[in-house]
Amino acid sequence: MRSTLAHNQVAAKQFIKQFEAAFTTRSNGATWPKFQRTWKHANQYFRALFRPGSGKSIAGLATRVNADQELLERFVRESPWQSENVERHLRATAPDACQGADAALIVDGMGIPKQGDHSVGVTDQYCGASGGVDNCQVTINCTLASPGQHRNSDQVTWPLGSRLYLPKEWTDEDDSVYENQQEKEQYAQLREDAEIPASATYQPKYEIAADLVERVVDAGVDHACVLGDSNFGRRSSFREQLRNLAEPYVLEIETGKLHVVPESTEVLEPGPTDKRGPARQYPTVPDDVTPETATEIAEDLDEEVWKEVTWNEGTNGTLEGSFYRTRVRVCTNAYFNRVGEETGWLLLQRDHHSGTNDGEGELKAWICWGLDDATLDELVTWAHLRWTIEQYHRDIKQVLGADEFQGRTWRGFHHHLALVQLTQAFVANERLGSEPGAEGLDSFESVARQLVREVAIERLIEKHGLDPETAEAVGVDMLEGFTGWG
Repeated sequence: MRSTLAHNQVAAKQFIKQFEAAFTTRSNGATWPKFQRTWKHANQYFRALFRPGSGKSIAGLATRVNADQELLERFVRESPWQSENVERHLRATAPDACQGADAALIVDGMGIPKQGDHSVGVTDQYCGASGGVDNCQVTINCTLASPGQHRNSDQVTWPLGSRLYLPKEWTDEDDSVYENQQEKEQYAQLREDAEIPASATYQPKYEIAADLVERVVDAGVDHACVLGDSNFGRRSSFREQLRNLAEPYVLEIETGKLHVVPESTEVLEPGPTDKRGPARQYPTVPDDVTPETATEIAEDLDEEVWKEVTWNEGTNGTLEGSFYRTRVRVCTNAYFNRVGEETGWLLLQRDHHSGTNDGEGELKAWICWGLDDATLDELVTWAHLRWTIEQYHRDIKQVLGADEFQGRTWRGFHHHLALVQLTQAFVANERLGSEPGAEGLDSFESVARQLVREVAIERLIEKHGLDPETAEAVGVDMLEGFTGWG
């Protein structure tokens, strides 16, 4: 760990100053009474999020920055500032280092386990944090990242948007989801208590993701493609929405589900009287053309067609694997030999250590659209860049307390998410500005801790008159003693 980042607390003030309008004006430019107090609390919340200490409830955050707990709580729960304005500015200020021909947008869900049933959007649903069905909230997040130039860990992630997923029980649009009238009335009360706006109707997770991507596209953020795991890749509607946006994608798919045929397969356009609909396309399937899944294709491949590809250097060695790609057309209904307009690369990866392609080793697959001229190495790099959003989720939870918000309202929850994204962006920006050491850039957590050390040392110098050497020794000793930082 380097002793300094060549930054101090002035950097934090300068960074958040860019966002002042987002916290003090509405989208139409109007402001509100006591908007200056709103700006003061925004600064307090921002500084408190990356300061050390266990538990980041409102009470804990207020204590960290000596703020009035009730006023800070009202700021995040009731204040009229709009989280979308913060996200809009984050999209407008994405660093050049995160953009470009190698960069990608990444969408993913984030589970937040909860004990009670009053937090907005909470219900029994799949939770990635616990690996199964759990009582939780789920957010859909969109980030920007580009590969680390020398090491996998040198990538820097930038937040672009986050939305809470509302299960159908919370939207009162489908009576069939309630076991009885009493349960329906209970959720009606929960919606009222959470102050969910009438505009917040039910949206599947993949539609929320597509909306976030569209906002990024409208903002002109420079990137090559969209990445997502099989929860998004298996959704034909999501892929279609991306194609409508002219957004190339590398999306993981379930290896035994999606059927494809070779791109060269003859396609017959349906006639005007075709009962299957004029929008459908389907191939003539002779005996030698059969729709196949990724698993079936891999089972028939000869050993020599697999190519070894290295995509980066990891903490435990070189990251490499065996890959194969082929041009395909996606079937919309394999049983009736129907296909659509979706064509592209089918990218396969087999378990590098299994040495087999007979189904014994792990097989992964991606459908890649709009990247016809990409090399195999480029497709592999993008496919494996998706891990960065998982690291992003760990960072904002473990360092910034993204999952510790205890408020129950729709507005409060999205206010908290916006401030977490803002704080993450600041730390990411400082990471980019630091000098890489022999092992590359310091981790997100290390940079956040170093920022806190610098603030503590400066405070000891300015407020208590200690000399720099003594201030550093005292500051580091206190932080390590009270927070467990080594």
